[in-house]
Amino acid sequence: MQSYFGPEGILASKVQGFEHRASQQRMAEAVAQCLGQEVPLLVEAGTGTGKTWAYLVPAILSGKRVVVSTGTKALQEQIQDHDIPFLKKLLYPQLRAVCLKGRRNYLCRRRFREFAYQPTFWNQDEARLFRELQTWAERSPSGDRAEIEWLPDQFQAWNEISCDSDACLGQQCEDFARCFLTRVRQDAAQAHLVIVNHHLFFADLSLRSRGVGEVIPDHDGVVFDEAHQLEDTVGLYFGFALSSLKLKDFVGDLVRESGRASQANRTQYEEIRKTAESLDPLGRLLHHDLRRMERPGRFPLDLQELGEGFVHHLQRLSRSLQRLEELLTPHGDSPPSFESLARRTAEMKNAAESFAEPEDPSFVHWCEVSSRAFFMHGTPVAVDHVVGEELLKRTPALVFTSATLTVAGSFDFFKRGLGLPPHCREELLASPFDYENQAMLYVPSPFPAPQDRTFCPSVADQAVEILKMTRGRALLLFTSYRNMREVHALLRDRLPFPLLMQGQKPRRTLIAQFRESVDSVLLATGSFWQGIDVPGEALSCLIIDKLPFEVPDDPVIAARMQYVTDQGKSSFFHYQVPRAAIQLKQGVGRLIRSNTDGGLIAIFDVRLRTRGYGSLFLKSLPPFPLVRRLDEVEAFLATRCCA
Repeated sequence: MQSYFGPEGILASKVQGFEHRASQQRMAEAVAQCLGQEVPLLVEAGTGTGKTWAYLVPAILSGKRVVVSTGTKALQEQIQDHDIPFLKKLLYPQLRAVCLKGRRNYLCRRRFREFAYQPTFWNQDEARLFRELQTWAERSPSGDRAEIEWLPDQFQAWNEISCDSDACLGQQCEDFARCFLTRVRQDAAQAHLVIVNHHLFFADLSLRSRGVGEVIPDHDGVVFDEAHQLEDTVGLYFGFALSSLKLKDFVGDLVRESGRASQANRTQYEEIRKTAESLDPLGRLLHHDLRRMERPGRFPLDLQELGEGFVHHLQRLSRSLQRLEELLTPHGDSPPSFESLARRTAEMKNAAESFAEPEDPSFVHWCEVSSRAFFMHGTPVAVDHVVGEELLKRTPALVFTSATLTVAGSFDFFKRGLGLPPHCREELLASPFDYENQAMLYVPSPFPAPQDRTFCPSVADQAVEILKMTRGRALLLFTSYRNMREVHALLRDRLPFPLLMQGQKPRRTLIAQFRESVDSVLLATGSFWQGIDVPGEALSCLIIDKLPFEVPDDPVIAARMQYVTDQGKSSFFHYQVPRAAIQLKQGVGRLIRSNTDGGLIAIFDVRLRTRGYGSLFLKSLPPFPLVRRLDEVEAFLATRCCA
């Protein structure tokens, strides 16, 4: 690795502007050892380390097939479109790398043809776009939706024409040889590097664990980038779910298939159709029962509170699905669609039975309800057994990396959450940025506590003062939509800068507008705490309302907190605080993205100074100078980034 990353190495001689970074070279050495010795590796690499190349280069040179799994499709595409072509040209012209995404990212030729024959659209805008979509479908080399930048995120017809696993006929499909998804999977089977995202990786691992197939080809090692997201992602794919939308799609597919019956099978198909049509009213009854709870967001599925009627409806649904499973069991003259329909029936039947008789305490049952649909989930409380039993046994050469894996310099919280063994190798690599001179951390004192009714007005008042100093150019991150909207209303008529807020426009549009309008101010929450990369003066100030503790009444969070309590530990100090510290590190990481960036971070939460756990948050952050007065902020900004 020194011959590549060293001061006189190959990269220094071939890459214009390449800077030798000891932390990047150290990470590359550790990744090469992990892939060679098959000992799991944990690497926290601070922003600016250059961790993407630090794992791609040793992966390419290892001679093994390596899967790179990212937290977002954006990073997945960046690696495929930018890093891989450059490294291929520079180091290894024979390199074969494939970016593999989830099924719904690809156009299904068969479903597209059937939809085009009798299309149904949500609105006229979709109908107008469809002709353009037809032109693209005829010419596209990959069928990947990412090629169509002009297609709105909410284009509903895409659900009817994409490669849905529930509608796939596999090798029985007449378009199998021309299938976009088949081709990209065949390419992946021949590749040295396969680039996926966490959702696809654990969907594949779930299939493998049940012995029902695989999506990603067999591999020798895995690099998980943005690995701090893994615990939440694993839980999504090793649980079970039932929704009114899934039920409705299933009924539609069954009725459609029964309408294609030959005369010889007419009786059987008629019974399938009648049984399928009985599922719709049962779905509406379940929806009605759940809506009576009148609870926003996610809430626990409490059968006692829902009553015997709800359980009775679930049991009736389970019996109907059992009958359908019997009718759909494939035999000699069954159509190809019966196999996938029977599998879907079994999955929904098992889910309905689990919700009706929740006997397994290792799962938390919860629900989300809107006016149009319900979603019921069974999520594992702990996922450590998944990583130990399903992942480590299959592929011991695992690299877990992120800029935010540790809490106050310790990997213990991350390791406990995933059940990683004690013999894992650990590397904590500092960022090459000069945080002590590039930025300042402002935590005002005195200031109202977050629960005080004057908190949001005080945030707005101080934000106005700060934003005048920075001339806008700020990202304001909030822990709740309520705080974001209240502060936005208080700022709206007090700033001479463009004021943007999450929800006004699509996420990509907002970020692009924020980058281009240098003096603009963007207010956001949720997903904006991660993955926002705005180097340069457009982001010179980062304001955070308060410490990002998760809502303890979320059913999954509450179940995991109880799990920690049952182990004799404090759920607050051993679960909530570490999770919030990692989230805060993610948010703070939005400000300094290059050696030339500089600016102010303001966190309006006095608990950083007044509570004992505040020091743990501060120890988890880069070594910013910490001040408490606005005149110190003004002096810093005047001489550094906003002169």
